[in-house]
Amino acid sequence: MKAQSTGADRKSGRGPNEKEAVYESVLVNESLPPQERTLTRLEQEGALLALAGTESPALSLSIIFYHLLANPSILNRLRAELETVPIDASWPQLEKLPYLMAVIEEGNRLSFGVTARIGRRAYEELIFTPSSYVTTPGTRKSYTIPARTPMSISTLSVHTTQSIFPDPFTFDPERWLGEAGRGRKRFQMAFTKGSRKCLGIELASAELCLVIAALVRSFDMTLYETDARDVSFEHDYQIAMPKLESKGVRATVKLRVDNSG
Repeated sequence: MKAQSTGADRKSGRGPNEKEAVYESVLVNESLPPQERTLTRLEQEGALLALAGTESPALSLSIIFYHLLANPSILNRLRAELETVPIDASWPQLEKLPYLMAVIEEGNRLSFGVTARIGRRAYEELIFTPSSYVTTPGTRKSYTIPARTPMSISTLSVHTTQSIFPDPFTFDPERWLGEAGRGRKRFQMAFTKGSRKCLGIELASAELCLVIAALVRSFDMTLYETDARDVSFEHDYQIAMPKLESKGVRATVKLRVDNSG
């Protein structure tokens, strides 16, 4: 902020591979009103970035590893797929593994992303046509939604719709495989959709791919004093929270004897 106020040229001190920081882009954006560029506002932005960049993928990882350890058949299938790529496989290599990506999709679905109702308002008229998954009689007709009409939706209602995700609270990566799985991706709301979707979606995908691959291939784990209520959605604190007395997902861990892959 001091450099910006004195007119210092930050670009001249940046290396060829160094990107503009979030705060820089905010401070030099003249379309933002002054109150959006104050120290307090930037502190709030920093807290949000830290929360979104840590809490969300951590929650997905907790859910994924609980279900992997509670369902050995899922873990064994994932481990077998991971052994088809090098031990030091990159993110682009890992994201081509269909079962790994299905496990991640299912973990994100059951994490629910932001659990509060998400408000939206389109500035143009919209035509809403119900999808083929609508099962309620008399609700298959289209509607015209006038411009600037406030609307809201919750990830909980989408991610637990029986016609889209049968037995919705069961961890089932196979629902994301094949043509049917590709069709369901339009209903994955953990990162929301459109112009307001999470800016860190690709970073989160990279984190999940690399961490899951490393832990699954390197360690054998057994759940310790942990059950389904340690990852269930029981309280809404903007994100899904389990039972209040939960100590999180805990496990005993040992290094695998052969993880050469």
